[in-house]
Amino acid sequence: MAKDNANPTLESMLEFQKVYLRAIALSWRDPAFKRELLGKPLDTLAKYFGYQCPWILDIEIEKTHGDHGWTSDGKGGGSWNLPRNVMTVGIPEQPTNLDEEAVALAAYCDAGPCYLFTCC
Repeated sequence: MAKDNANPTLESMLEFQKVYLRAIALSWRDPAFKRELLGKPLDTLAKYFGYQCPWILDIEIEKTHGDHGWTSDGKGGGSWNLPRNVMTVGIPEQPTNLDEEAVALAAYCDAGPCYLFTCC
């Protein structure tokens, strides 16, 4: 669960990146951890790394399939072929009173950390 649903900052994104890289490395070595990570990502990151996601956010982690993965060049290097990440965001319904559209949009923007991409 999110710590405080803060707005994303460069620091918070970098923190998530570091923790997630550690999770990938551990998933390659520990099948039990990988099962937990696939089932309950945020709970697992908190349990193993003490990471508390600062945003109220659902994260879904999937195993890659087919031709996705690491391709070695046979010389100590290689490249990744990974599926695209997906982000789903909602669009609120339009206010029924058209005279309130501007006010509603400003209030949405001012909602602070209620939604990931609001402004305050």
